Amino acid sequence: MTVYTIARLIKLFGTRTVLDIGNLNIEDGSIYALLGPNGAGKTTLLNILAFLDAPTSGQIHFHGKLIRFIEAQLQVLRKEVVMVDQHPILFSTTVFKNLEFGLKIRRIAKKERERIIEETLDLVDMRSFIRAQAHRLSGGETQRVALARGLALSPKVFLCDEPTASVDAENQTTIMNILRRINQEKKITVIFTTHDRSRAADLAHHPL
Repeated sequence: MTVYTIARLIKLFGTRTVLDIGNLNIEDGSIYALLGPNGAGKTTLLNILAFLDAPTSGQIHFHGKLIRFIEAQLQVLRKEVVMVDQHPILFSTTVFKNLEFGLKIRRIAKKERERIIEETLDLVDMRSFIRAQAHRLSGGETQRVALARGLALSPKVFLCDEPTASVDAENQTTIMNILRRINQEKKITVIFTTHDRSRAADLAHHPL
């Protein structure tokens, strides 16, 4: 099944063309790497795929449905796609409450919230930090909690902007393994940006 079908997509900032994509299909259940240097438009494309920004022109279909980029439609779609920024910001409270926030908004019952949080932290190897203060975490730990916070919402698509750019070598490997587990165990489509060819080749089924 095709998750995204993109045709003749153009994004302008003023008079500057940031994106010009003729055709691109992204298949369900795969890992894609958006490879390129800083300023190549990778983050801009992620924002569009996350339905946080609209293209200047062109068409995007999501699971076969044409996206019209009107707010009523986008609010529904944003529940199916999660984006984790390069420098994620956590709330100044516990790791547990950081993950609980989105689940509360979605009106998930307390017992179910607890189960989801514990299972998700297990997946990113952060269960022992469940009561830790988020602002005291290292950069790598923060990134892993941010991944867990997104994963707890059970998205169909997981978007990560340079997930290993701001962490040490050990955490880079851990984060790449987490993204692989998310894809394999949860069957979630993963799209991440990177300027590192080796990272793209190691993890992605489809480097772009």
